Amino acid sequence: MDITPKEYNMLRLYVYKHATIHGFKAQDCDDILHDALLYMLEQNIPVIDKYKIVWKYIGKYRERRNRESKRQVDYDDNKDRT
Repeated sequence: MDITPKEYNMLRLYVYKHATIHGFKAQDCDDILHDALLYMLEQNIPVIDKYKIVWKYIGKYRERRNRESKRQVDYDDNKDRT
């Protein structure tokens, strides 16, 4: 897979645009882009399918965030301890 700097920047902006809609921060967007590009390189995915792969990783990050949010326990230090 060959990607030009212009294509990389377009893909990066695409990830930022669509991932921030789902509440992801800049660091998350960079992680999504990195994971998607790594997958494309490892699997030798054609550049045409890059947007599908990006959406796949946005979905994975959303699932992970949803799973992790269910594990969180609220802590209330002012609770009655009787």
